[in-house]
Amino acid sequence: MTLAPERTQDASTSAPASRTRVWGSERRHPAPPRSTGSGGKADKGAPADDRPKLADGVELVGEYEGSGYKEPHYLARRGATGIVQLSHLLHLVAEQCDGRRSYAEIAAAVSDGYGKPVSEDNVRTLVNDKLRALGVVASTDGRTATIDDSDPLLGLKFKVTLLGPRAVNRVVRPLTPLFWVPVVVLIGLGLAAFDGWLFFGHGLAQGLRKTVQHPIVFLVVGALVVVSAAMHELGHAGALRAGGGKPGRMGAGLYLAWPAFYTDVTDAYSLNRRGRLRTDLGGVYFNAIAVLGCAGVYALTRFEPLLLICFVLQMQVLQQMLPLLRLDGYYVLSDLLGVPDLFKRTGPVLKGLIPGRERDPLVNELTPKARRIITWWTLAVVPLLLANLLYIVVNAPRILATAWDSAAHQIGTIQGDHGAARAVAALQLLILLIPITGICITLVRVSSRTGRAAWSWSAGSPAKRLTTALATLAFLGLLVFAWWPDGSFTPYRPGDTGTVAAGFQDIGRPGVGTPELRSPREARQPLPAQPGSTGTTTDTSTTPGDNPAPEPSASAGTGAQPDPVGSAQPTPSTEPSTAPSATATP
Repeated sequence: MTLAPERTQDASTSAPASRTRVWGSERRHPAPPRSTGSGGKADKGAPADDRPKLADGVELVGEYEGSGYKEPHYLARRGATGIVQLSHLLHLVAEQCDGRRSYAEIAAAVSDGYGKPVSEDNVRTLVNDKLRALGVVASTDGRTATIDDSDPLLGLKFKVTLLGPRAVNRVVRPLTPLFWVPVVVLIGLGLAAFDGWLFFGHGLAQGLRKTVQHPIVFLVVGALVVVSAAMHELGHAGALRAGGGKPGRMGAGLYLAWPAFYTDVTDAYSLNRRGRLRTDLGGVYFNAIAVLGCAGVYALTRFEPLLLICFVLQMQVLQQMLPLLRLDGYYVLSDLLGVPDLFKRTGPVLKGLIPGRERDPLVNELTPKARRIITWWTLAVVPLLLANLLYIVVNAPRILATAWDSAAHQIGTIQGDHGAARAVAALQLLILLIPITGICITLVRVSSRTGRAAWSWSAGSPAKRLTTALATLAFLGLLVFAWWPDGSFTPYRPGDTGTVAAGFQDIGRPGVGTPELRSPREARQPLPAQPGSTGTTTDTSTTPGDNPAPEPSASAGTGAQPDPVGSAQPTPSTEPSTAPSATATP
């Protein structure tokens, strides 16, 4: 259930956030000079509002080390609300804002450090329009500006705090020795040896068999995977602390369609590249420790399902390292490049590929190497995300019908069985409802964001507004044909492919058949297979629930002869071992 480390970044006036990190300790920026041309004394006669000072809780971190920008960028830590990125000039001005210097004195000091003349009016404009708006400098009445948190489309939603910063720091403090280099090497060698034995010597067959056959074991495996989720997040927090940073709160939320744990490691931006990468990889490192822990318990108990847990945890590591969404791999790529906000650059990168368009400043400020890599990353990620969105939109009726059938099956189990079977069914029902809810929320958010962006883009241009209207009508027409309440609302059956092509074939046959939404009693019976089916049921006069064991000659779907269903299995819901994973399994 976890995402990669969550980092709160605030928009800056010029460039993305900068970070300064040093192995084992934080590097503090040198204190600003105390004399500015008035004999080293502050102007005591200047009015209070003419002596700007940093807002409460603001700390100037320094230069963002290992960045992928052409020009150096700087950071300011704004208490518990995140990191603000500053240009070199803004950082020089902020250094002088100590509540004692006037604008004239600040201008003289900044001119010396900047190498170019900076006037008093320049400083006043930068303080009032930039630094105060960012919450770095206090307002004239002494209060700090309220900054709205960013709300990225692919960010974590509905966040709930489970542990505050103090509790997280107390928990991870004893874990710091695990990040010593000799310990890390031993963990790596131990994991390699165990994997060699597991995959080439012992195997997973018995662990899988015992887990599936015994519902109570299924619950134990699911619970242990959830525990590993917490360990994954503690790994991020422990790695940050080992590098000299301060981890924030730990909690849970919803990422796209899946529940997720998270840990606020925004302070990682104050470390150097090595420290940032250690923080990024701390979660998967603790996954490795959890694998070896399960292996040790197995050596003592010979409880085979523990080996299945070891396998699941390592599959989560592979998933986490994909740099496609905001998982660990995304932050690893971001920190290797020294560019902390990759998704903010996808739009500017795509616009820059249009012939005749000037390169956006968000792209032009990057080094050639960082720009090339981000361009290739954008060309890989954007089509993949659009393809996933298209698949969900086109196949939504079949997906929802299958979810309905699986939920009805679990409800039937809860009503008809007892003991562990009921508990497993209830757990699977919960795990099934969470991603379906997440998918619906994501579709609403995508539609809302896209609509607002299109309306803003077309403002003031009749041609653009007409293009937007036609595109909207075309999309709504696609939804009407795809989601018309007809036979396409039929659960996936054995033999169905569920491809995009099959979904478009369903769209081409609107109004055929009736939805096949079975009751809990009916859903406990298996669905008949339809070999060669493209997924559309054209005649539902014979409902599988009414005839739980139809003969091969019974009519089903489009009139094709179904296979006997004595060995067919009902459509299961999502396995609990994947939904509550420790790595935000989307």
